[in-house]
Amino acid sequence: MTTRQRATGAVVAVLGALGVTASGYLDWFRGRDATEIPLERLFQTSAVGAPSSYWNSMALALAVVGLLGVLGALMLSRFVLLIGWLIGVATLVLWIVMSANDASLSVSAGDLQAGAWVCGVALLVYVVGIIGMGRGPRSREETPTPAEPVPPPEP
Repeated sequence: MTTRQRATGAVVAVLGALGVTASGYLDWFRGRDATEIPLERLFQTSAVGAPSSYWNSMALALAVVGLLGVLGALMLSRFVLLIGWLIGVATLVLWIVMSANDASLSVSAGDLQAGAWVCGVALLVYVVGIIGMGRGPRSREETPTPAEPVPPPEP
């Protein structure tokens, strides 16, 4: 992989990461965006009400995805990008699972609004960018061929 190909993959990944962050400001379910969904909702079905601040909302996890995406793209680090992608996937999947398990809600795929769909598509773009970066310099290394032994000097 050349540096140009790695940089192109990083740009695609950062676009996906920023898409995940932007999805936090779109409606996810019943006219509520991620800033109005408490962070506890990812771990409890009984979490109700609005979060006390932005730092206690689900949008915080989505903002971390954007931050790690930009940082990983600047460093051309697949590891940092992968950590950000995993946080984004975990946020989306946990929110869907906890919402589906809540007895007081009736959730179907048709109830999900633009924010959830944009998050899912942006996560796909994100992982395509990570894959597009390639394996890095280790994948290009060739196995060294053993050198022929040098004969001892003549006396």
